[in-house]
Amino acid sequence: MLDATLEMDQAQAPTTEAPATLTVRGHLPHPRTLGLEALAALPRREMGPTQINCFTGRPVTRVHSLAGVRLIDVLDASGFSTQPRSQLKRCVIAALGGDGYRALFSWCELYNADIGGGVLVLYERDGRPLPSGLGPLSLISANDRQLGPRHLRHLRGIQVEML
Repeated sequence: MLDATLEMDQAQAPTTEAPATLTVRGHLPHPRTLGLEALAALPRREMGPTQINCFTGRPVTRVHSLAGVRLIDVLDASGFSTQPRSQLKRCVIAALGGDGYRALFSWCELYNADIGGGVLVLYERDGRPLPSGLGPLSLISANDRQLGPRHLRHLRGIQVEML
């Protein structure tokens, strides 16, 4: 069951003044809350021109560049990969947006498939902090066929559960 403490009250809309923090909890040796400075200390990843489409293929937006850190680097900073592989293979990772939207990933998808290298916690778009409609933090699964379904706005938390 996903931790309800990471969910934002549905009546409360994300604000532009929310701090850039990411809470990482669940089946981890070192749950933590990472600020923008801690995220920026992880290896930076950049994407060039990107077209974001909804699941149907309808264009949503096009950006010149995106920058952030890989989700697997965030998880590993919390000790995720130090656990027995027999447990890791049973884990589901949920990214939780400020509006209640969730994007789900499996351990195998993140660590044993091409998708994992492209799941990014974003903090910049076109060389600037994310616009208020997206951030201060966002998430994208850049190696998906359509980028919209797992493009999370106002990323607040990562919850790791073992099934």
